Amino acid sequence: MKDKQNWLVFTQIGLQMALTIGLGTWAGYWLDGKMANKNPIATLILSLLSIGISLYNVIRQIPKN
Repeated sequence: MKDKQNWLVFTQIGLQMALTIGLGTWAGYWLDGKMANKNPIATLILSLLSIGISLYNVIRQIPKN
């Protein structure tokens, strides 16, 4: 039973990470579409920021398990 719980927790962490990165990248892409310039700066900044936030959450959650 304990192995199943660990598996579910790590699956949840992976899905949470994918959602955070996906939403951050989508928000940056959306913002770039609203701005007049052709540089994808918002996509770059928000995707890197969401990767950092995701890694922070993973590092914070791993010692608990």
